[in-house]
Amino acid sequence: MIVTFTDFGVTGPYLGQMKARILEYNPASSIIDLMVDVPAFNIEAASLLLDGLICEMPQGCVYLCVVDPGVGGSRKPICLKCDECWFVGPDNGIFTSILARYADVEAYEILWRPDALSHSFHGRDLFAPVAAMLSKGQDFPRQQLEISELKKNIIKDKIVNIIYIDVYGNCWTSLREGDFPKERVLRVQGHRIAYADVFCQTQPGEAFWYYNSSGFVEIAVNQGNAARHFGLEIGNLMDVT
Repeated sequence: MIVTFTDFGVTGPYLGQMKARILEYNPASSIIDLMVDVPAFNIEAASLLLDGLICEMPQGCVYLCVVDPGVGGSRKPICLKCDECWFVGPDNGIFTSILARYADVEAYEILWRPDALSHSFHGRDLFAPVAAMLSKGQDFPRQQLEISELKKNIIKDKIVNIIYIDVYGNCWTSLREGDFPKERVLRVQGHRIAYADVFCQTQPGEAFWYYNSSGFVEIAVNQGNAARHFGLEIGNLMDVT
């Protein structure tokens, strides 16, 4: 199974072109779009979201991860073997949290190149074919890398910010369930927001925070839109008490 994780969105040609290229190289591939609306160009958010979302996925997936604002530049194309899974994408920090999750990682620079390689769309021309080849066990030119050579984001332990806003306006923060006990309070735009287990424990229109199904601390409004309610955007910082 190939799992796509991108900031392409669902409009325009990009996701369709990339998936068509996968099927060109492996017509038997099954493709799951795990997330195609990662905050655009936001490598730090992508790293955290990827790490959280893979928890509920089956073993043995090939993750095609294309959040690549430096496409065409000096960053390496890489693939990582982590237990039974593969991760394919740019060496730009997107795999920082994945590298912290897995104890046994093999890293490779992708040396294979297609006959035609767009300067601006390696997701379609380079990463998609490699993911397809990995999904069917086909070898391709690659060179092992030391883990220490890979790009890693600086982990900002004390910074809490909004990393994703879903279709309902619920705001995912960079906090994970194990980092933030229920007794804590989030301060959002001057308002103190307390914990509730689920939406139905609050009144319609009431704001609260909870642990969402992917293990992130999320700000929500029962039957409302938290982002609109508080005027929140990706990257906004949160105070915690």
